[in-house]
Amino acid sequence: MKTERIKGRFPVGSVMAMAALLCALLGVLYVDHESGQHPNSDSAVIYTESVHVAALVGGRLQTLAVKENQLVHKGDLLYQIDPEPYEIALHRAEASQTQAQADLNDARRALAVRMANAATSERRQHQAEDEKDLAWRTVVRLKPLAQQHYVSWQAYDQAVTKFNSAVDALAEAQHEQQASQVAVGDVKHAEAVLQEASVAVEHARYELRQTRVSANIDGYVTSLSVKEGEVLGANQELFTLVSSDEWYALAPIREINLAPVRPGSCATVYSMIDRSHPIHGVVESVGWGVLTDYMKENSRGVPYVERQMDWVHIAQRFPVRIKIDHAPDYLLRLGATANVEILHGAACHG
Repeated sequence: MKTERIKGRFPVGSVMAMAALLCALLGVLYVDHESGQHPNSDSAVIYTESVHVAALVGGRLQTLAVKENQLVHKGDLLYQIDPEPYEIALHRAEASQTQAQADLNDARRALAVRMANAATSERRQHQAEDEKDLAWRTVVRLKPLAQQHYVSWQAYDQAVTKFNSAVDALAEAQHEQQASQVAVGDVKHAEAVLQEASVAVEHARYELRQTRVSANIDGYVTSLSVKEGEVLGANQELFTLVSSDEWYALAPIREINLAPVRPGSCATVYSMIDRSHPIHGVVESVGWGVLTDYMKENSRGVPYVERQMDWVHIAQRFPVRIKIDHAPDYLLRLGATANVEILHGAACHG
């Protein structure tokens, strides 16, 4: 059977197929170029800082001044723990401080008296030393005379008695001097006790202040599931305050697209709550590290390297922190999904 080629017909189908492939290739190249010049992510999250609220002291929850999802401002009362036990502790500490102050005053008065006596006793001590020396010389001088019967033994015995009295007087004067030194030590001890009592008062006042828990930021109350009357432990977390001051978008960007991303770069954020409203943002920072499968701990302290190789290389993604400017409150919720376009989007071209 003989086939004949039909001349004069143009292969329209082949041309259309080639054109479609060419358009697809150009489209891929364009998308790759745009993603390199204008990095984007459709798996970003809305983020803000949060504070876990807890009192540093424990006790019965007396007053709960907030409710779930309530907006509070810095300085607002959040809750009050029963202050009565801490008021009693403060009164006890203040009483101990007053007693310590009285003991210190007594010790100082006793010291003043003993110091005055010490001045007198010092003169008495010198006098007693002189009298002892004189009495001893008299005893030494009279002893051989008494043995030779030039003086009576009674005179000698009287000299010995006078010497012994001088020794006792000297010992008494020395004891009074030592007593004044003991009084100085008593004052120092009383001062230390007063200082300890004063610290105890300050600590009791601090704990009493901690029974009132106030907001330290503007934010929203969340994870609240407690009622008044609950007995709380010290440092027990009661709920969380989600900050309303500053909001961010955390966008994971592929490493091959990070080159044009710099702090200060414009960004457009679309919250999934309402994607029709573009939000202006500014890149604040780019993450310097992420954890990978190769960063595994090893008891021997040597690197862990897998034997198999990945034939398909997937670009690592690094978090880019974008500060959001002036967005409506209803678009900003912690953990909400968002789309992010860096150096591109309606908010950057507006």
